[in-house]
Amino acid sequence: MELEKLIKLLKDNKTLNVSVRLGILLGLYYTRSAWFKELLEATKLNKAELYQHLRVLHREGYIDINYVPTVEGKRIKVLITKKGEGVVKQYLELLGG
Repeated sequence: MELEKLIKLLKDNKTLNVSVRLGILLGLYYTRSAWFKELLEATKLNKAELYQHLRVLHREGYIDINYVPTVEGKRIKVLITKKGEGVVKQYLELLGG
């Protein structure tokens, strides 16, 4: 049953069984990339919380974190990786999307 597979995938994947991280990854799947500030506004987290979630996703290879120099200083650009795309596709297939 698809629901059982989805629940197993959520339980087995300790990184993505946190709704915020799954939400970030789903958003990046559709946008391909986002600035840290955009994610901050979308998630309503504080900077430290968001950065911690991004570090976990990065450590697992689901996202890349790039520091881009701008006239305002360094800005963080977050991009989804092939591994990240693959895991989102698994979730979407199990959800029927």
